[in-house]
Amino acid sequence: MTPDERRAQLLHASREVFARLGYHGANVSDIIAEVGVARGTFYNYFDGKRAAFQAVVEEMIDEVVSGVRPIDVTADISAQVRANLDRLVRAMTSEAVVRVLFSEAVGIDEEGDEVLRAFYGDTLGRIERALRTGQALGVVRAGDVRLKARCLLGVIKEPVVQAALFGEDLVPDALVAELLEILASGILVGD
Repeated sequence: MTPDERRAQLLHASREVFARLGYHGANVSDIIAEVGVARGTFYNYFDGKRAAFQAVVEEMIDEVVSGVRPIDVTADISAQVRANLDRLVRAMTSEAVVRVLFSEAVGIDEEGDEVLRAFYGDTLGRIERALRTGQALGVVRAGDVRLKARCLLGVIKEPVVQAALFGEDLVPDALVAELLEILASGILVGD
């Protein structure tokens, strides 16, 4: 394997182990057993469990954020909003993302909390920019875009987190449909 392939393999194994055992329940031995490599191989790529966890969290953040694409105001806005919501919900509903990013990563240490604050700050900033653009185009109601952005993030994230908490299956298509209904009747200006 090339070094990049080996690192990707270790990162995938770390993701699986942290999703299954949680941060505090997992250890380096679990990760190397998952991959079948020597301890030294793991340490060639990560300084320890915390570094591997950080890399997993950053990878998950990238997956979630990359699902949202800028809106092209010259094309069908509704279709683009639907596509963005669909990609976002699918990225957020992966069992590993729910367990690691929305549960395990919170409160591990200040460095981890800073990464999460940056994630939420970036996410809120993207939503705010989209809302301002929507207001300028006349498709989003006037109001405090910061508060609207926080509400929207909660409306998207909370059903995912609660479904995981209660052990319920969450159908992404159903959630996207409900989110679009909420947007159309509560935030977006209708025809």
